[in-house]
Amino acid sequence: MWPAARSSRFPYALPMGGNRGRSAIGALVLSVAFAASCGSGADDPVTGEGRTAAVYESILDWMLDEESGVSVDEKPEWVLFVGSRSEGQVDLDVQVAVVEALAPRIFVRFIDERSEAVEVDSEEESVRDGGLLVGLGAVAEQGDSVEVYVDRYRDAGDIEAWLATVRRAETTWEIVGSPSPTDVRPLPPDG
Repeated sequence: MWPAARSSRFPYALPMGGNRGRSAIGALVLSVAFAASCGSGADDPVTGEGRTAAVYESILDWMLDEESGVSVDEKPEWVLFVGSRSEGQVDLDVQVAVVEALAPRIFVRFIDERSEAVEVDSEEESVRDGGLLVGLGAVAEQGDSVEVYVDRYRDAGDIEAWLATVRRAETTWEIVGSPSPTDVRPLPPDG
């Protein structure tokens, strides 16, 4: 026991001479404050990556509800490949949030290039292992209602596209009505 280090405020303090004790506590407080300020925003369904993730989750849930053989009780054997249909890639924080949210229903894999999901050397150009490839458009940064382009690709002859209107309901996002069919946008080349 170190009687000099004990006090009524810090009964289990280690012995530290001079200002080292205060410096260590100050560094700890600053570290915690810095970590809290660097949050990713992926948990906030109203702003930033959290907003995009929540909108994408809502759209992908709708798509899964429309697929035969997908239930909340049993995961299908196939993979749901997801890619960006806008400039750039889907933010990593968004990917993690979507994968975690949909994990009980299906295995989700985000892709950077179409060839990761599609057998490009086959005549049918089908999605690997009987899966689906979903392309998701950008999510507007503001507003309580957003319109997002989404397409579903099974093979070169089976491609559908919709414009999904998704509205914020408190801390979640929900599809409004049924997404409207739209023209399929050309798939970007791998690169």
